[in-house]
Amino acid sequence: MKTYFKLELKKAIFSWRIMLSILIVLASLAIPFLEELRFPYPGLDGVDYYIRISHFSYIGYIGPVVTALIYSTSIIRDKDRGFINKLMEIVDLKTYYKVKLAVNSLVTFMVYAICHGIMIVWLIIMHGVKAPSAERLNSGAFTSLYDHSKILYIVVILLIVSLSSVAFSTLIFGIATATESKLAAYIVPVFYVILTGVFFSALSLNTVINFNIIYLFNLVIDNHTGYSVIIYDLVLAIIGVALLYKFGYKKTLKLYN
Repeated sequence: MKTYFKLELKKAIFSWRIMLSILIVLASLAIPFLEELRFPYPGLDGVDYYIRISHFSYIGYIGPVVTALIYSTSIIRDKDRGFINKLMEIVDLKTYYKVKLAVNSLVTFMVYAICHGIMIVWLIIMHGVKAPSAERLNSGAFTSLYDHSKILYIVVILLIVSLSSVAFSTLIFGIATATESKLAAYIVPVFYVILTGVFFSALSLNTVINFNIIYLFNLVIDNHTGYSVIIYDLVLAIIGVALLYKFGYKKTLKLYN
């Protein structure tokens, strides 16, 4: 299992999909910063700059869509190429699906952690970090952490955003595998963003429970509670794993038996 995991991880990391995803996510974070250079906002440190430009970034719309590009069609590609049949001679089916799920989670986490991390570190190097003040920007989720320590706050934001990307990518991975459709993998994220971010908001369906996926990829633009974000992530991940198990592993197991 370790050998197969290393090979699959290496193949995923050095794929054009990962490189393209990093470029797209990094660009969506950097463009608002470049615009900000034209009309700089005085007195902000690195953390506050990250918060400010996040309010003008399209990462909340682009982020969920990019998750489909990273690894969600991996199992479909293996089946189309007949690779899975050869692989079953080396590893068992349960190992195959465990490795696929683990690699999807790891590479997705890496893409978002690296991109947000680069942006955060660059802004902190350029503008430093000041002590929290009473006149702070709207810092969205985990505001209490911001008031206590900006460094702790930004580390938690980085971690939770990356985990949210993993949760949503797991859902899309499960849907793509269940439907055996690459098209579904690319259409569902767009539909989900429009449904939960536009229609649900217009119909006030996000009032009691906020289903807006945009906010999971941009935590500073809405006052989510930490618990609601984590619960939403868990629900998305559980649904994705259930789909992989029911319509991926169990269905394939019947074919080989």
